[in-house]
Amino acid sequence: MDFLTFALQEQIRARVSKTLKDGVQLNMSTEESKKFLRRHVNTRTNLVIMIIDINNSTQMSLTLPEFKFAQLLQTFAQEVSIVVSGYGGFVFKYEGDAVIVIFPADYDEIKACKNALNCSAAVLEIIKNGINPIFRENELPEITVRTGLAFGPTLVVLYGKSLEKAHVDITGSSISLAAKIASIAKPNQVLIGELIYNIIVSSKDKGSLNKIKFKEMGFPIKWKYLSQSDPQSLYHVYEYLIN
Repeated sequence: MDFLTFALQEQIRARVSKTLKDGVQLNMSTEESKKFLRRHVNTRTNLVIMIIDINNSTQMSLTLPEFKFAQLLQTFAQEVSIVVSGYGGFVFKYEGDAVIVIFPADYDEIKACKNALNCSAAVLEIIKNGINPIFRENELPEITVRTGLAFGPTLVVLYGKSLEKAHVDITGSSISLAAKIASIAKPNQVLIGELIYNIIVSSKDKGSLNKIKFKEMGFPIKWKYLSQSDPQSLYHVYEYLIN
């Protein structure tokens, strides 16, 4: 699935090169996600959660100079944040080698799921054709990522009294499951939870969705999470098959 025109590839590579030379080029604030969440404090809101983390980052941290490793993480996070904004998502957190993203889904859960899937595929394309070529030129290791997505109602909680100043966070099964799903993904594999699968395959809008393909995954060792639709069976995970 080719998301990038030649001109866009060149633009991304130029920005990555400049980032490695001069530092982060954009304001990578999470303020927009905080603004969104503050409007939903103490309420449940439907979100698609996407977690993308870098494979083998611990080994990279041991073998690369600290400054080089920081450059790698910053560049990865910067480019992911740009893609996310283009698909209607918000960066919720930068956490070590991972970027945690939310896609609001209260008004159109099908669109939110589709946007998250397209975003995950675009990230892989940008890493392959935009980031890794410049990393090679600068003697940095190429990166691969693991991606996990889950959907569900999420409670927005405030840690304090001031709506504007207190820390805002989210709780719920979807963020926990997204992390668990990402942890079992293979390099450059996108795995999704059963609710996203159910939303997509049961949609009546087959015109734009019939090209989205999935493959059910077997249950990994020690996988103990129960299905949200059938508590008598285990929670199902599917691979998003990117053409």
